[in-house]
This record gives sequence, structure tokens and C-alpha cells, in this order.
Amino acid sequence: MFIQVLRWFADKMSMNPVSVDAAGSRTCSKKKAGFTIVELMVVIIIVNLLSGVAIPKLTDFIERTKQKIDLLQLYYLRDAVNRALYEGDVHDMKEGKLGKDCPENSNANLNKWLTDQKGVTYFIMELNESMPMSYQGTHSTMSNHNMCGLLYSAGFWSSALKDAGFGAVADIIADRDSHKDYSKYKPTTYTAVANTADPGKGYYRTYPNKPIFISRFMNTDGAAKGKDNTRIAMKMIWTNLDSNSHSLEVFLGGQHDTYQGALLSRHGTCFSTMGTAGCKKSRARY
Repeated sequence: MFIQVLRWFADKMSMNPVSVDAAGSRTCSKKKAGFTIVELMVVIIIVNLLSGVAIPKLTDFIERTKQKIDLLQLYYLRDAVNRALYEGDVHDMKEGKLGKDCPENSNANLNKWLTDQKGVTYFIMELNESMPMSYQGTHSTMSNHNMCGLLYSAGFWSSALKDAGFGAVADIIADRDSHKDYSKYKPTTYTAVANTADPGKGYYRTYPNKPIFISRFMNTDGAAKGKDNTRIAMKMIWTNLDSNSHSLEVFLGGQHDTYQGALLSRHGTCFSTMGTAGCKKSRARY
């Protein structure tokens, strides 16, 4: 229908139609082609109606495609971790609290959390309505099952991050936990900007120079306003919660979300390497 409207519009735009008289001579009609005000109004109404349907559908299609690309990042991370399993094991790191923010941790806790339905938190992404996404190791509201205290020995987990293209995240976690003074320290793999929601408090938002996620869903908090943030954890569990599987799965979720309640967008993208099975108990978010 939209094409038909355009063709009709083009016909109307043709000026001075040519005709042939009885002697075979080509003459121009004195009647001028054009629009009446009613015809113009009809065209405007039709175009607006079509735009109101087509543009949102196109926007949704683009966003859904970007979310699928973002989902691939989880598979890259899962594959990097599982490749690392061929050369080492998850305990190839130092124990204990190596920084100022990360909670006390141990390999015993890691073993327990990897077989827990909530999994173990690898790192945290903090989304805001107007400020850039912030990556960090932990947060007071997301400290449960958090392993960032085991992430500084350049062992298994740190190497896997770098192999998957998340190397800047490993740098961010280490620098934030050592409380780098970003007014003087200028990182090379990521950007640190002052948190405008809390001016004067010395808080910063940190994110890789090369974005990891590209969809609006994974970069903007569609629910919270102002200072509010939505925090999402990158989580790991043993496949089928079985340490003997020697393979790990990745999913995104809140602190208390289980491996069956992974992050689910309203476009139907389930952010889990377990496919739709990872969102059996999920509710679509913004």
C-alpha cells in the first residue's frame, strides 16, 4: 500500500500531460496537474499511519538483532572458560581478599557456588538511565556469591576474560578494588568518568573503550530513574550443576536469580548459554 501511495504521488507530480491531436501533432494540455488540499491531507494521514506501524517495527527488529549479537558475547566467554579448563582448573589462583572492596573468598566457596542454582558472580554491570554502563567487581547490594576476591592472580578466571575479549573488565575490577585515583590515573583499556548522580563524592563509572554490548537493553536502564541503577551479574555454574561435567555455563541475572531465571528482554532474548531453558522462571524486563 505504501508503494501504491508513492506511485499515485508521483503521477500527481507530473506536469502538463502530453497528448496527440487528430493530425498526429504532440501538444501540451493546458490543464495543470496538482493536488487539492483534500488529496494532500489524505496523503499526509496515510503516510503518518504507515510510519506509525513501520518505524516501531523496524526499530524493534534492529534492537532484537543487537540483543542476539550481545548474547553471543556470553557464548564467547563460556567457550573461553571451557578452553581454559583444558589447560588448567578453576582453582588456579590465590585465595583470600586481595583488594579493598571484594569480599573474603576461598576455593571452598567457589566449589560450593558453582554447584548452587544462583551460580557464582564473575563481575557486575551497573545500568543507569542517563549515564554510561559501569563495570565493577562487586557492590554492597551484590556481594552474595561474589568471586572477585579471586580474580587478581592472573590465573584461570583472569586469563579467560582476556581470551574472550573481556580483558578491559579484568583491568577495571583490579583497578577499582585497589582504589585507583582516577583524577590522576589514566587507564588505557577503559574509560573512567565521574558519576554525575553523586557529584563531589569521588565515584566513577568505568567501561571498556571498545563496547562489549551494543543493544539498548544492555546499555540503558529502562526502569530506574535518576540515581537509581539496575545491577546485573555475569554468572557461572557447572553444566547441570555437576562438577564432574568439566564444563561451565554462563548467564546474566540479579543477585538472587537462579540459572533458570536468567535475564530476559521483552523482545524474547534469553541471556543464558543454556538457551530458553535458562529462562523458565524469568520475567521479561523492560
